[in-house]
Amino acid sequence: MSSRSDSSTDAHTDSPRPGVNAGPEGPPDDGRPFVAVVLFLATTFTCFMVYGTQWAAGDPLTDPVVAAESARFAGGLMAILLAHEMGHYLVARRHGFRLSLPYFLPLPFAFGTLGAIIRLKTLPKSRTALLEMGAAGPIAGFVVALGVLALGMPEITAHAVPEMPLQWPPEPVAPPSDWLVALDAWLAPRLSQWPWNVIFPVDQPGEMTLFILANPPAMDLVGELVLGRVPGRYDNLGPLGLAGWAGCLLTGINLVPIGQLDGGHIFTALAPRYARRLSRALLVVVFLGGVLWMGWVVWALLLLGLRAWIGLDVPERPGLTPRARIVAVAALACMILSLMPRPFELERLGLDEIRFVDQHGDIVSSEEIEAWRSAARVEPDQ
Repeated sequence: MSSRSDSSTDAHTDSPRPGVNAGPEGPPDDGRPFVAVVLFLATTFTCFMVYGTQWAAGDPLTDPVVAAESARFAGGLMAILLAHEMGHYLVARRHGFRLSLPYFLPLPFAFGTLGAIIRLKTLPKSRTALLEMGAAGPIAGFVVALGVLALGMPEITAHAVPEMPLQWPPEPVAPPSDWLVALDAWLAPRLSQWPWNVIFPVDQPGEMTLFILANPPAMDLVGELVLGRVPGRYDNLGPLGLAGWAGCLLTGINLVPIGQLDGGHIFTALAPRYARRLSRALLVVVFLGGVLWMGWVVWALLLLGLRAWIGLDVPERPGLTPRARIVAVAALACMILSLMPRPFELERLGLDEIRFVDQHGDIVSSEEIEAWRSAARVEPDQ
């Protein structure tokens, strides 16, 4: 899963921690530029590889078609993340913060990245500084995400029914080892019980579970403007469409008003007296959101374990400038257009409800699929 792509800090609302200077801000502290560049390149590479191997189910290092798709995805997603982080960085410097360059975090699954972090060396000297620094990242990233979505709309392939490409005939599957058979026999009955059957659904004979991406409101809006229609439930997003979707997901999560998330910075600036109470209450809400998506539970545990649910110290005076209030409204609009309470959905369908297409574009019957699955011993009761 993805981690925070907002500015992180070593300070909380009780008192500055060691290493955080609450006095005169001094010159900017860019940290280690070589490390920042290496991490940026490494993250671009993991995004490239993850899309090619896990989303396109190919080899981007040997297949030029998969490589081109992977490059578009990595380029689109990294453009969104870079805009997000540089929005934080440039506005923070303008307000006199001492801070590091963005450090991007590679990840070998999901979307290929955990986002990025910026280390603040000083506390905000005003509510306006905190609000504009916190809001600049998601606003900049969201604007770029809209552009990426618009470019990706023509790549979307519409399907009235789910369609799944596959290599056919599949390569022979080696018989599983004895320990794998024993592990499957032990796991199968346990994974069929709640809550594991929600997290790890087990397909029954003749069925398959599909991974469905929800539409953020921004995608529906861009779809209407570019295509004249809302992208359908079973449509296949192209690489840029998926990059824009991931950008919306990260923007929406970052704008939840908890602690040191971007939304937490904004709410702390708006109402510093009530920020901690709201963060505490919303942390419980996010945890309970696991009923809709288990990722919310992971986020709640991360925020709790890292103490990131506690916001920054900020002086109550002076108050917010009119410009800062306009920025807060813009950030709220970005949150409304990007937040997805249930971004992923699992839908179990019969094999005869799915259109399987081989590498030549020919349809493979559900009977052939079921016969191969049985022969390959992929069903849990075999």
